[in-house]
Amino acid sequence: MTRSIAIIASIMFIIFPGPLSAQGYVSEYEQNKKYQECLDLAERVPDKAITYSQKWMIDGGGVAAQHCQALSLYEQDNFIEAASFFDKIVGNLTSGEKINNFAFANRDALIIQLNYLSGLAWRSAGEFDKAYNVISASIIDLEPDSIYAYDLFVERGFIQVLRNDSLDAINNFTLALDINSTKIDAFLYRAESYRKIKQHLKARLDLNAALAIEPNHPDLLFESGVNYRLQRRNLEARRDWSKLIEKHPGTKWQTLAEDNINLIEE
Repeated sequence: MTRSIAIIASIMFIIFPGPLSAQGYVSEYEQNKKYQECLDLAERVPDKAITYSQKWMIDGGGVAAQHCQALSLYEQDNFIEAASFFDKIVGNLTSGEKINNFAFANRDALIIQLNYLSGLAWRSAGEFDKAYNVISASIIDLEPDSIYAYDLFVERGFIQVLRNDSLDAINNFTLALDINSTKIDAFLYRAESYRKIKQHLKARLDLNAALAIEPNHPDLLFESGVNYRLQRRNLEARRDWSKLIEKHPGTKWQTLAEDNINLIEE
């Protein structure tokens, strides 16, 4: 969840074919090229991406150009403005105003994706209630086999963590794991939520499952040590934190692990 929103968006978002512009039809290749160029700028030089996307909108870039502009605002840490922009695009898709035929034909999928991005932006702005509402709006009427379901439930669970609702967070992470149990993030976040309500054995099961998938992941190794420490299993805690130092030397994880090992030895 700490990945760049532009990276997440490029994974989730539909690639747009070219709309009709003032100069005539823009080819799918040209439009996709503009989209990827704009996403690249959004991540590296967001102020230039805003200028790029604004010009592209004039040239018929449609929802893709608007989407890129909203991402650029996010990358500038203008979270509220970005979230409002995403919400505005959703409003246009819902009403059918100011969108091209492709966007209109695919608006259900686009609304899900844009609400997801809006939720990320509202969460980053600290507006957790708004974030929860837009993510929930995407989950309503979601198809059981939707490719977006896992990410939506994980994100809503994470928002619930921030709203200090550990039980509902656990429920959302469980729904995500029912969809896909091969990724570690839902296991990790559910384990952390179990820790907050002192259900350390349930947390242990989640950490074991996640470590079986990625045995050297730093978040997992650190949380696993914390879990063992809370169960007064100091040998196992030291083992995981020592492994963390071994696998991730010279990083913040080494410092965290050393500090925690020192606490055990005091």
